[in-house]
Amino acid sequence: AIVNFTMEFINIVTGWPGSAHDSRMFKSSMICGQFEEGEVSGILLGDSGYACHHFLMTPLLNPQTRADFNYNRSHKVTRSLVERSFPQT
Repeated sequence: AIVNFTMEFINIVTGWPGSAHDSRMFKSSMICGQFEEGEVSGILLGDSGYACHHFLMTPLLNPQTRADFNYNRSHKVTRSLVERSFPQT
């Protein structure tokens, strides 16, 4: 699922088994192709299971500087919007 800054779902991919990795589903999605072709603009945040692209920012695996740590912290806080968009059961 892709959620915007107001916690509205703007894209959902269905039809995959629960064992499918999120990055595989995203790579096969129409929205990924639209980002790759420049048909859709913006920046997406993904977890470390995704490959970094010009439109998909992931956490730094080995932060070294204060700026790196600040980036990872900001990334985590912002990406948590997606997690909060799903009800906990």
